[in-house]
Amino acid sequence: MFATALSKDAQDALALLGKTRLLPKDTYLAGGSALALHYNHRISIDFDFFTPTHFVGKEIIQELNKVGVFELQETAERDTLLGLFNKVKFSLFLYEYPLILKPVLFLDVPIVSPEDIAAMKLSAVMDRGTKKDFIDLYFLSIKGVSVGKGFEYYETKYKALANNVYSLVKALAYFDDAEKMGMPDMIVKIDWEEIKEFFRKEAVSLAEKYLK
Repeated sequence: MFATALSKDAQDALALLGKTRLLPKDTYLAGGSALALHYNHRISIDFDFFTPTHFVGKEIIQELNKVGVFELQETAERDTLLGLFNKVKFSLFLYEYPLILKPVLFLDVPIVSPEDIAAMKLSAVMDRGTKKDFIDLYFLSIKGVSVGKGFEYYETKYKALANNVYSLVKALAYFDDAEKMGMPDMIVKIDWEEIKEFFRKEAVSLAEKYLK
């Protein structure tokens, strides 16, 4: 794992969360920060946590405030929590989809696998693809988890590939939302135009495989 892919505040906050074990049972870190820890491709400054265990947001806030400072950004609801923990953007959601592979521990925090991240990133791109999502999917592909494999992992996790394959393929070549966003702080320098061209080709290839 590459700790330097996280900001210093994020490293400290993650270590504190791992040490105190205040989050619900079986909580794991996913999203861009998890992938950055695996690949060291970009700096990530936020935490996306998921858990299969129901929780009450206000109770989690009380526990977090015992060891640090939690600033609520939106109303704390059952099974949803959004805010800042020790100045680091923090989200926690109930997520009852199965894990494809067992997470690995880093600073005593479970970090989800690249295979799981691939499925989750495809789901995110289908809803509204951010520049970070496309960049992360690109690095997943060049590191061995191809977009085609991602489709298979999507089916393993969500059991919904047949219903959503058209939307997934279309989303891979839709960049309007991503174009409005700035580039993340990259450790490995890349060209956005090359990434778009990569996904246009992937969309054509996957359309030929799934949509004929």
